[in-house]
Amino acid sequence: GFQTDLGGISEEIKHLQDMSLSMNVRLRNRRAAENKLSAFLTHAAVMPEMVRVIATSEVNDAFLEQVMALDKCTAYMQQTRPAVDGSSLDMAPADTRAGSGLLPELRQLRLRAVSKIREYFTHNFHALRKPKTNVQFVQQGSLLKYRYLMKFVRESNQEVAEDLLTLYVESMGRTLLSLFKSYLQQLARLELQVATRTDLIAADEASLRGVFSGRVNLSKRVDAFSLADRESVLDQTESEPILVHVALSEGARYPYEAILRSVLRHLCDAACSEYLFVHDFFGDAARAPDTFRRIFARTLSLVMEGLENQLLNCYDTVGLLLMIKVAQAQRGVMARRRMDVLDPTFHRINMLLWPRFKAVFDANLDSVRSATARRLGGNIDLSPHYVTRRYAEFVASVLTLHGGLEGVGGGEDMLMHDLATLRTETVALLERLGATLPSEKDKTVFLINNLDQMLTVLHERRVISDEVSRFEELRTRQAEAFVELELRTCFGRLVSFVQQTEQAFADAKPGEGG
Repeated sequence: GFQTDLGGISEEIKHLQDMSLSMNVRLRNRRAAENKLSAFLTHAAVMPEMVRVIATSEVNDAFLEQVMALDKCTAYMQQTRPAVDGSSLDMAPADTRAGSGLLPELRQLRLRAVSKIREYFTHNFHALRKPKTNVQFVQQGSLLKYRYLMKFVRESNQEVAEDLLTLYVESMGRTLLSLFKSYLQQLARLELQVATRTDLIAADEASLRGVFSGRVNLSKRVDAFSLADRESVLDQTESEPILVHVALSEGARYPYEAILRSVLRHLCDAACSEYLFVHDFFGDAARAPDTFRRIFARTLSLVMEGLENQLLNCYDTVGLLLMIKVAQAQRGVMARRRMDVLDPTFHRINMLLWPRFKAVFDANLDSVRSATARRLGGNIDLSPHYVTRRYAEFVASVLTLHGGLEGVGGGEDMLMHDLATLRTETVALLERLGATLPSEKDKTVFLINNLDQMLTVLHERRVISDEVSRFEELRTRQAEAFVELELRTCFGRLVSFVQQTEQAFADAKPGEGG
């Protein structure tokens, strides 16, 4: 009996050991299954807080967080292959019962989120149209902060995304147009007119006389051609645009090249800011240039129309050359920022400025070519003529500014060719004026005085050019001619004797060689 009881106890212990081992295996399997299910539920579960925030909350940081969670959950459940991390138990999440039941609910929740996001962005896009709105504050604080929501809309509903893009383009385009229109109108009040139609190198004497007197207005003789401190606008490339209210309070006035610099600087800053915003917010790098063009189309047309209207009545050759260099400098700013979105605009600006510069230059050339002593006042004396001073200032200004124009519109070659033609015609005019004097000596003195006036101005302006060398050669030849005339006057017989003797020796040398 004892051995039988002992054998029964042994069997019971063995059974208990088997049960323990079986329970341990089941426990490990359940824990393993729990871990895998936990990973699956972590990806697939839709928390009540997510539904509540997306359905009832305003668009804020909490809303953004829940939309990101919703996007992540949807992406996981839409997978048609087993999850890479093994969390879907070797099944495609979309094929699970949870997936088939949850995906329709997730889609509905996404639609609700898209609707709220659309309302939020629509409200802020309309806010951009309101006067005195701080556009950058709205863009940075209310839009870029939630750019993930724009990505969410684009992936959820392309039609809504296109509608929002169109609304933004219209709103921002209208805002920029209004801002630049107002700015251009205000800048127009600050313009200082430097030259008029009558400001030509060989202007008629009548156009230089005062309104209430017959005297020549000396201040009008060189103002339109002197560079003075106008070149300083080229040192202000990186300076801020003109603040109109400050300029008005100070009574400041600006030549048009300074106004153009301010407009182009404002345009460059706005273009860079807007392009970067469009690129970052809408997130479609390929479409960013086209979106930018749609936003700026009306603004750029406004700027170009304003420039065209200004050039119709612009006779300021120095100002036009400065405008060309200002545009070139601002294009360089955009290049350093690695932004080419305004390249077509700068090309159009050059295509407007160079032809106008050529037209005004040719008008000055024609004035010199057609000038006569009678048209220029009639009374020619030995002192430098006012045309000479105007020409010298003109040439000094152009030669000071001409550097660096290679490849920009007409370029340096065209400019130097035109300057050479103008020099030839100016010298011819001085000879025509000198011909009205009673003697050859007076004509020579007149030419020397005028050439000396030119060189004085060019040296004062520190101009280094072949043009200076050519005028020095002309002055030297006229000085030699004057010396010869003086010698003929004072020592005529001696000069004749020397010349005859030199000729006799020259004629005798060939005979001696024979």
